[in-house]
Amino acid sequence: MTYEVETKLDGKGRDLTFDENGSLLEVEQEVNLDSIPRPAREAIQKKVAGRTIKKVESVTRGSRTGYEADVKTPDGGNQEVAVNADGSAHK
Repeated sequence: MTYEVETKLDGKGRDLTFDENGSLLEVEQEVNLDSIPRPAREAIQKKVAGRTIKKVESVTRGSRTGYEADVKTPDGGNQEVAVNADGSAHK
């Protein structure tokens, strides 16, 4: 079982996920696209190919940080693009 706490920090969303013992598992924090590492930013921009980026989040699990972008699709839906800091596909 996990628990998620949704917060705001400096006007940006920040979600914390804890296990049943209270240990922090994951932090998702809304960030500006231009604040993430260049390889990750360029990979996201290439994958979205001109579509509108609605939100970018850093996702930290343990010592690893990746990045997720919520993108508006041409049909009005949403798609998530996830990459690692080095720009490789996030698995």
